[in-house]
Amino acid sequence: MTDSVPRHPVFVVGMPRSGTTLLSSLLGAHPDLVIAPETHYFTRCWTGEAIRGWADVERMLDRLDQQPGVRDMALSDEEWATIRERLRTLEAPTHADILGMLLHTYAAQTDASAWGEKTPDHLRLVPEMARQFPEAVFVAIIRDPRDVCLSLRSMPWSRSTLPEQAWTWRTYAALVDRYRTDYDGRFFDLRYEDLIGDPKSVLRDVCAFLEMPFHESMLRSREQEAQPFDAEREPWKQNSGRRIDASNREKWRTQMPEAERVLVEWIAGRRLSAYGYARPPVEWRPPLVGQILRRLGTAALRWGRRTVHNLRSGHAFRDDAAPQWMED
Repeated sequence: MTDSVPRHPVFVVGMPRSGTTLLSSLLGAHPDLVIAPETHYFTRCWTGEAIRGWADVERMLDRLDQQPGVRDMALSDEEWATIRERLRTLEAPTHADILGMLLHTYAAQTDASAWGEKTPDHLRLVPEMARQFPEAVFVAIIRDPRDVCLSLRSMPWSRSTLPEQAWTWRTYAALVDRYRTDYDGRFFDLRYEDLIGDPKSVLRDVCAFLEMPFHESMLRSREQEAQPFDAEREPWKQNSGRRIDASNREKWRTQMPEAERVLVEWIAGRRLSAYGYARPPVEWRPPLVGQILRRLGTAALRWGRRTVHNLRSGHAFRDDAAPQWMED
């Protein structure tokens, strides 16, 4: 450990399946920093309203306890009691106090002097989080949208269609571009492909941003170490603890049908090239156009059916904060 304390809290964000788990695993391997599992606080717990009393505090703690990532923290009853005791000493607890107390308690299980958290979709709420955590810094990761869509295809929690996924990538990329300017000095972004291609160089840059020295432990394989997630529940995250695979890129070239590739590239728009991703030339043949239109039609039908199902089942008006995919 070093004498100086790194900048924190650190929030790792990005589109799901973009490498956030790998990045947080590498950062969390630093002896001065601990990165907590996904709390989803601002996406599933926070409702946009201020804390108005102890009943609201208990409601937020209950919502937190429904999150698989929070349960993976394995906090003891005594630790939960300590969180409540410390929150009760505050005259007017805030959302930042609640989440901060949880993460501080988790970090206290280690010797790290700084703490952070990784919830990919928190990217959408960086402005609110920056307001509530004035000292917070954000590290975002971007990945080729075609590989993101390929990866999402096999996820049990992914309900969105290919066009929706590509549009989400475009939206998130636009947010990263905006935050880079709006939160200059507090926001750092990197590409997944650069991280796996030259991890030492990229991690040195991230460490400089966080004002902590690079440590060789960040590059060690952690296959035998316990990871901050349930491998049986989330087996797709297991590779994050293994050695970095520099070849894990551009899988779309061999695994993605041309019609899907062209559709993702069209939706991603100019930001595909802006982030340095290759765009092969397209020969617009009638069969290709027909395949694209069929995929758009199928996607629209799936979206409509999913929307009707959510309305009829009440999922569109849920009061709890449990992840839906674990209930289906």
